[in-house]
Amino acid sequence: MRLSLLLICLLILPTYAFPASITIGSALNRPPYIIEDAESGLEIDIVKAAFKEMGQSVNFKFYSRKRQVLYFNKDRLDAVMTMNPANGVDGYWSNDYVDYTNVAISLAAQHLEIKSIADLKNYSIAAFENARLLLGAEFNAVAQQTIYREVDTQLSQNRMLYLGRINTVIADRYIFTQLNRFVEPNIDTQQALSYHFIFPPTSYRMVFHNSVARDTFNQGLAKIKANGIYQTLVVKYLGSA
Repeated sequence: MRLSLLLICLLILPTYAFPASITIGSALNRPPYIIEDAESGLEIDIVKAAFKEMGQSVNFKFYSRKRQVLYFNKDRLDAVMTMNPANGVDGYWSNDYVDYTNVAISLAAQHLEIKSIADLKNYSIAAFENARLLLGAEFNAVAQQTIYREVDTQLSQNRMLYLGRINTVIADRYIFTQLNRFVEPNIDTQQALSYHFIFPPTSYRMVFHNSVARDTFNQGLAKIKANGIYQTLVVKYLGSA
């Protein structure tokens, strides 16, 4: 009798059937972290390598941030990359797996004095999407004191800065530099820039619908950090700095 009850309990307990391939929502083209056409880049390759260590295949869908969150909430995605709890999404959060080097960027010819976040209030700003959520309370306060906008397509930041339509851009310095090659040829991207290092690194995680996939990723991530694959990818895409 006891055995029968145990079997019944096991049958009705909720289980998670691990999919043959995990579908992950990624941002649109954001080199060197996300290279959409080649389905590669630092972030993509880290995620692939971590799951490969665990024998799990993955596939990527590329969307804007709003669509990533929408499709995740509708269960059309198993996970979303480049996330932070500040984004307000419910799920199972992975360990940090990548850091972005967000900086303020200005044209050197303007000689802007930017030595702290507070100094930004004196200049117009074009920031990446959700920067006010991710860069802290002080930056959020400054954004309300000046001309401020956020863009969902980061290439537009390059255009605005080089054309003199904005004083400062808030972006990861590697992304900004690599996006220069996609700027129209009639825009001078050879203008000297000033990089103002006023933000700490921004760490990102993945968010999953279930703890099994999250734990699998975390275990694979720990393995590629231990065996050197992670650092090899960092050097490949960002250099040794």
